[in-house]
Amino acid sequence: MKEIRYETPIENVDFTIPTVFLSGPTVRGHQPHLTSWRFEAIQLFHKHNFTGNLIVPEFTDKTKSDKYRYDIPIWEFNGLTKCDVIMFWIPRTKELIGLTTNYELGYWMGRDRSKVVYGRPNDAYRIAYLDIMWDEDAKRRGVKCLHIYNTLERTIDAAIRKLTRLVG
Repeated sequence: MKEIRYETPIENVDFTIPTVFLSGPTVRGHQPHLTSWRFEAIQLFHKHNFTGNLIVPEFTDKTKSDKYRYDIPIWEFNGLTKCDVIMFWIPRTKELIGLTTNYELGYWMGRDRSKVVYGRPNDAYRIAYLDIMWDEDAKRRGVKCLHIYNTLERTIDAAIRKLTRLVG
């Protein structure tokens, strides 16, 4: 498994191998007291013997900030566009609010819902709106499968299953 982080130019990523983008709230450089949920996600992908790319939209150095880094949204957009599966895990809290995540989930539901997997813990802060929009969008599209996963492990399992169906 290869971890792709901000330090890796997106044009250097081999998108011919299965690729999952880990989308969701990101701990910022001014929040060193918080721990990124992506560390656990990476461990779980290892546990499942995942051999593709994991796009991890964070710096290797957790104290580094993306403030005034206007290249970062472009980097993320290119990764989101080129990946096979976008796995949204939204463990929202009052400190880790995920405002960019709200936009990304809505955008990708509209652009290419077929590559999106959505999960969040049951106790996520102010998550009802996203749940309602996820369900309502599925109903209007006639999608029979309305899965909202409530553990990180189930969300990862779903992302791997979707990836297997999409790329074989």
